[in-house]
Amino acid sequence: MKRLEISRLMDEYVDDEFFPQGGETADVQAVKDRVLAKAGPAKKRRKPLKMVLLAAALAVGCVLCIAAGLPMMTYQLFTGGTMVADVEMSGPNRHIYSDLRNAFPEDPLVLEDGRLLLVLNGERTDITDRIDMETPYIVEHTDPETDLSSSLILGGTSEDFGWCLWQQLPNQGGYSAYGYNYRVTHFVCDGVAYEWPYGDNLDESLLSKRNDWEDVKIVWQPWCEKGEQEAQVFAHNR
Repeated sequence: MKRLEISRLMDEYVDDEFFPQGGETADVQAVKDRVLAKAGPAKKRRKPLKMVLLAAALAVGCVLCIAAGLPMMTYQLFTGGTMVADVEMSGPNRHIYSDLRNAFPEDPLVLEDGRLLLVLNGERTDITDRIDMETPYIVEHTDPETDLSSSLILGGTSEDFGWCLWQQLPNQGGYSAYGYNYRVTHFVCDGVAYEWPYGDNLDESLLSKRNDWEDVKIVWQPWCEKGEQEAQVFAHNR
């Protein structure tokens, strides 16, 4: 089924996965120069998006611990939007919360006349022939002022496409991610099997029965697995 718009209601999500290599990387300097020149205040999206929490584990099953007293920070993103990072205390652990509701003034990947277009700060680039279900297209950027490392990962086909914004928080060792259809939740409810692409709205009656879901399995899109590995390498080597 074709998706003409990919602004969707987001869920909370915690990620401590690691991924294999692969994918294609865009010309970082060219994108960086063009986007920084046009970056401006974030606009409100057409639909509200929930805050996305994502912290890499310091050890398996653990959340990211950071120094006390880190203030709330607002980062200007290369996408033209903003991210707010905050800290919440929870027992002995400290959690980094990344609010990415204003990360994109507009959807970064749109389908028009059967073609997939990357949309960044008014620039539109046809990447249809440069992505598929196995191959991502990646735009990488490091903010010279805040040291925030970002990778916009896009992939799929005109019938099944998605994107993911992957970010390494400065000096924290954790990362945040946010996107659409970069993973799919498979589950069984009342004997019926469902596939739920991340970012799509789900019927409230199914959400109310979430504790009764069976055979729950999260499947990552292959292009996202490869792209996030590339993003981790980029963040590590910058």
